[in-house]
Amino acid sequence: MTVHAAHDNRNRYAVPVLRQTVRDIYLAYGFSADDSEIVADSLVFTDVNGIESHGVQRLSMYDRKVRRGKVRVHADSEIVHETPLSATIDAHFSMGQVAGAKAMKLAIAKAQAHGIGFVVVRNSNHYGASGYYAQLAAQQGLIGISSTNTTPGVLPLFSTQEYLGTNPIAFAVPAEPHPFFFDAATSCVAQGKVELYAKRHEPLPATWVVDRQYRTITDAEAAVPKLDAKTGEFALVPLGGVSEYTGGHKGYGFSMVVELLTGILAQGHLSHESKESDINTALCHNFIAVDPALFGDREAIYRRFSQFLDEVRALPPVEGHRVYVHGDKEAIAREERTAHGIPLYPQTEDEIHEIMRRLGLDTTQFAPLV
Repeated sequence: MTVHAAHDNRNRYAVPVLRQTVRDIYLAYGFSADDSEIVADSLVFTDVNGIESHGVQRLSMYDRKVRRGKVRVHADSEIVHETPLSATIDAHFSMGQVAGAKAMKLAIAKAQAHGIGFVVVRNSNHYGASGYYAQLAAQQGLIGISSTNTTPGVLPLFSTQEYLGTNPIAFAVPAEPHPFFFDAATSCVAQGKVELYAKRHEPLPATWVVDRQYRTITDAEAAVPKLDAKTGEFALVPLGGVSEYTGGHKGYGFSMVVELLTGILAQGHLSHESKESDINTALCHNFIAVDPALFGDREAIYRRFSQFLDEVRALPPVEGHRVYVHGDKEAIAREERTAHGIPLYPQTEDEIHEIMRRLGLDTTQFAPLV
């Protein structure tokens, strides 16, 4: 639900320009036109909705994975087990967004036919924002749920060893005036947000990153390379922090549930088994689509849910604040960024220019709005 406010000094890019830039980069890598479009749609969706940690600022990370062979450009997902309601897919180390979109589309088809679809994926890569897949189901009038494990970077409560991933989970539900949209890491914060603080040269909040002795780390620029390297020197903390009094056991528990719903059910790797140093990271995801008609009148259920959301919005706010529900801030960002462009940090611009030059692409096409 957090949306980064645009800094006035950032260049803004029209949505079609960013979409075409991502598409061209992936075509240049050798991806098919369809797969390139999926990646572009995923990354630009997150930026349009203000989720900057998982938008085009991730291109640099993905570029490294493609060049190192962690992402197999020509790999195809394979269904290895299937029932009318479920499926297990081996992604064969394809691009996470490509495997993810295809898996959710299969879950949607099963839900449309039978009321529910539950698909798990193994041997995949980083798939971007979990909410992207949940909203694919919501667009089809279904309740969408998705989660993923990640490479290890989070401390189980009271442990000094990073063992869990940030393990996000997302829900999207059709509603008026716009869908309910919840996408959150089970750690205090996604690592991508630490990267954004580094790009802004700002100190981290005191509750995000710690060292082995649970001492707070606030230097974002020092934290990013150590979190990337997975040395265990620095780590993220569970949602709720490093104490049971603040609820750290709850985020820790949610993360364990995600491991069950991804790596265990998919019979793939768990977070601690998926190291960045490995040739392939072998991440696992899940995708659930549910038709509420299983429980009664679909439209009546959605009307009641929309009414509930409006009731929450109308609650008395603290002075100087507004009561939002999940999806409101994304809707605000979507309207503003569609009209006025997507802001990018200079470091992200430089990273995209470097990728384009190396691939022999025309960098003049990646031009900000004037």
